[in-house]
Amino acid sequence: MNEVTFTAAFLGGIISFFSPCILPLLPVYISLFSGLSTAELSVGNSRLRIFIYTLIFIAGFSTVYLALGVGSSFIGTLFFDYQDYLRIIGGVFLILFGLVLIGLIKSGFFVREFRLNVKAQKFGTPVGAFLIGVGFAAGWSPCIGPVLGSILIYSSMSGSIVSGIKMLGAYSMGIAIPFLISSLLIDTVMRYLRKFMKIFRWINYLIGVSLIILGLLMISGIFTV
Repeated sequence: MNEVTFTAAFLGGIISFFSPCILPLLPVYISLFSGLSTAELSVGNSRLRIFIYTLIFIAGFSTVYLALGVGSSFIGTLFFDYQDYLRIIGGVFLILFGLVLIGLIKSGFFVREFRLNVKAQKFGTPVGAFLIGVGFAAGWSPCIGPVLGSILIYSSMSGSIVSGIKMLGAYSMGIAIPFLISSLLIDTVMRYLRKFMKIFRWINYLIGVSLIILGLLMISGIFTV
């Protein structure tokens, strides 16, 4: 896998973090897996706990994303002889993902949530933080679906399981690093979060248009070149 693909997957993770389904709800996520109330998040002696539980939470969603990378690449190897057809189908899906993000397609299928039920008594424990991370990756953030789906499509076309692991690993890092930084600065994040709420809609538009362009390039074959 070349550096451009790795960087694109990493940037896709960062974009996903800044989506309306993650950043505005950041205090809620951290409160949920750390077992602390939103008022306790700003307390200085809680930072070590938040940091450790954030790492465990990251391990949970990274496990799921890496498994998805292996699965998508394995499917790609099975259909390697049909790469041209997969390229066109993948391009069509990218365009559909883009149209969903800019609001021209209203479909519950593309933004459906598949939540895992984590028992309340497990909140605030290492096991609970890991399971919440798994649940987060499994569908608690439907807004990241188009970006993640686009990366999985490209991963399946690579025909290499190693490339799939690297791509989804890069994507996980793209979400994990700002998540970790924000958890350490959670009091500052909570203070300034409302000021940035208005730009989230424009971020969706930008991602949507980018996916449509990439889809058209993929269908035409230029993207592969």
